[in-house]
Parts: sequence; structure tokens; C-alpha cells
Amino acid sequence: MISKRQDGIWIWFQKRAHTKKAFPDYYDTAVGGHISAGEKAIEAVLRETQEELGLHLQESDVNLLGITKEDEVFAESPLQDREFCYVFLYEDVNPPFAPGEEVDDMVRICLTDLSAKELHGAKTVPAVTMQGKKLVLRAEDFCIHPGEFTHFILPRLEELQ
Repeated sequence: MISKRQDGIWIWFQKRAHTKKAFPDYYDTAVGGHISAGEKAIEAVLRETQEELGLHLQESDVNLLGITKEDEVFAESPLQDREFCYVFLYEDVNPPFAPGEEVDDMVRICLTDLSAKELHGAKTVPAVTMQGKKLVLRAEDFCIHPGEFTHFILPRLEELQ
């Protein structure tokens, strides 16, 4: 989810609920979830967007950017992350979020600041909550999706500038 504004392109992240089993209180992509048996990827993203963010989108509101593959084993937990990720883009200057029980808050980060974190190893990144409060987030506060931003998301967002 992005917001194109006069002051730049902003990328939205969800703050995962404190009650989540995996990565509670971490910041992650705006919407995430699993495709149910027999469900199409587009149906899953629309369902998850409604469940997690309270946004009722239509298929025409989102664009498929592509599919990535994750294959991660986390040393600090028994979690293995082996999945194909369908990445969709939704654009809204001021999305009317109404987070569900899986999401504590939404924050937006300017593309230039996110690039500094992802490409140059910045240890902190400024963010703004959906209520307008300014925060400084630590790099380790984010869920890890190795290479996804650098090799997949950033090139597509640069096309929008």
C-alpha cells in the first residue's frame, strides 16, 4: 500500500498485534496472509485487506506486481518460512484504515527513508502513524523479507516516480 503525496511516495506498514503468535509487535507489509484451499490470490488479498485493515477493495483497486519466493529458517525460533508471495499494489493518498484484531496500528514511511534502511543499512527510520504521530523505528523492529524490497518492490516503485 502506497500513498503518493506532494512530499513523496509513502509505503504503509502494519504493526502486528501484541497477541500474534509469530513476530508480535513487529512492523510488516501492510497486508499479509495465506491463500485458502481453492481460493485465488486476488480473492485472498481482498479478504485479508478487509480482515486486517477494514478496507473493502475491489479487484480493480489492486494491481499484481508479481510473485516472489521466500525460503527462510530463523535461528531464534523453530519457524520456517517457505512460501510464494503474491505482491499486489494498492494506492490511496489517505487510506481509511480500520484495523482488525491482528493489527495494532498502521505507519507510513517515506520511500527515501525506507531505501536508506534497506539499501544502506540505516539503523532507524522515521515513520508516521495513521493518527499523524511521528515515530522513529529501529531496523530490527521489522519482519524480515530478504531481498524483497531491494530486488522486487523498489524497482516497481521507482517506475511510479
